[in-house]
Amino acid sequence: MRNFFAANFSALLALAVTVSAAEPAQSPPPVSQITLPSTMDPNRPKRYLTILDGVQSAIQQNLNVSIQRLTPAISAADVQVAEGIFDINWVTGLSESENLRPPGYSPTSYTTIAPANTRTYNYQQNLSGLSPIGTEYTLGFNGSRQQSSLFTGSPGPQWSMFMGATVTQPLLRGFGWDVNTAQIRIARKNQDISYQKFVQLVMETVSSVKQAYYDLHYTVENVKVKELSVDLAKRFLDESRKRMEVGTMARLDVVQAEAELSQREGDLIDAQRQFDEAEIAYKQLISRDVLAIHDVLLVPVDRPSVVAMPIDEFDCIRQGLDNRPEYLQSKLQMEVNHIQLKYYQNSLLPQVDLAASYGYNAINQSDIDQDFSQLSKNFDSVYNREFPSWSAGLTITVPLGNTTARGNYRHWKLAVEQALLSIKKTEQSIIVGVELAVVQARAKAKLITSSQATTRLRLESYYAEIEKLKAGTSTTYTVLQMQRDLNDARVTELQAIAAYNKALVALSLQDGTILKRSGVQVEPDTKK
Repeated sequence: MRNFFAANFSALLALAVTVSAAEPAQSPPPVSQITLPSTMDPNRPKRYLTILDGVQSAIQQNLNVSIQRLTPAISAADVQVAEGIFDINWVTGLSESENLRPPGYSPTSYTTIAPANTRTYNYQQNLSGLSPIGTEYTLGFNGSRQQSSLFTGSPGPQWSMFMGATVTQPLLRGFGWDVNTAQIRIARKNQDISYQKFVQLVMETVSSVKQAYYDLHYTVENVKVKELSVDLAKRFLDESRKRMEVGTMARLDVVQAEAELSQREGDLIDAQRQFDEAEIAYKQLISRDVLAIHDVLLVPVDRPSVVAMPIDEFDCIRQGLDNRPEYLQSKLQMEVNHIQLKYYQNSLLPQVDLAASYGYNAINQSDIDQDFSQLSKNFDSVYNREFPSWSAGLTITVPLGNTTARGNYRHWKLAVEQALLSIKKTEQSIIVGVELAVVQARAKAKLITSSQATTRLRLESYYAEIEKLKAGTSTTYTVLQMQRDLNDARVTELQAIAAYNKALVALSLQDGTILKRSGVQVEPDTKK
């Protein structure tokens, strides 16, 4: 009897010491030293995972990350679309038209108007575009070939041409770099916002993977504890039956031991269910195809930390304000709203456009057999600058009421004010979130110490109660209750360790350092 209780006491004590002396997660034990619960299928293929292994798999395989990874690339395409406003357009064209005029009578000259037939071919070659300060320009030539029965003298077609440049420059509304590049700058800010949203998703995914890892580790250790509890109950039942046979224990004591064993076996079944659920949840986070690893047994090799880390609350707040993507998104949205405000502020101005053109005209007409030679003469005439032509003018347009522009300006003025409040709210949320995470981490660290002390005291009480049972001053019920209390204390210690490490993960998410601590660099592909 003494040897039986001494052996089980040593087993429990060894398990407690192993957890108490656990190394930080960054120094996992060799795979050969990792023990799995005996009830797990030893023939299942195994995949040994560190925390960073899981994080890396999630970054590569998690479907949410894969979906969101494309968003910055889509935003980059939107930037390209916006930049196309300054593309130079090459315009070339050729058209044909015919005009048949019926005969008529002129009441003013009292003469008969003869019928006429005119056929015209128009052609053009131009470069046109828009400059960043709002200048619209066209450079090239336009011409026509016209054949008409109205021509007298030479029966050949008439070739005409204008070659030169035309520009229209807004002087108030639509003038300036800020106005004409507004959509490009907005698209770039939106690209930055989409990048920060991607970073935020990656941070949340890494947090989920790490917390799920500690849940998985807890469920594995919990199964071990429940197996040991079942083993203790079985051995106690065997010893109780032997004592009943020799008349030193009553039948009721054996029934109590049997009932306790049944309860422990039920607890083991529930612990195995918890492990299965935690494993499935973890597989979903780190794999794109959970069926491909359905039969793989995931084995966590990193040991959770049981040593309280020093926490500088104000440094965590500073880190959060520097690194949290939500805060950076709010600032970027504020910049977008400012760009929109300046754009619509310009739209309140009247439209004042300066239009000018300068070029050279040419016109030639000859016999039919010299048709296309006249086109060459037109180019020669333009090249020699024989007939210059210019124009200049100012057009002023003042919308009466300008309701749409005033409405848009008011909208974005309020949006800027709203964005300022949003930044303040985000800042406050970060500060409060960090403070709460610090409180949680510190409290969970204290719970580890408390739960470890409880486990140690439960072990000592259990051993003392065994000695009292051997001396006949205790009962089977009391010993079984001590076993139950010891099992609960061990589970509580495991829960405290998992909760503390999960609290550290939550804190690193709140202060925005989780990617740095996990060795993750976010570089979304914007070139797809």
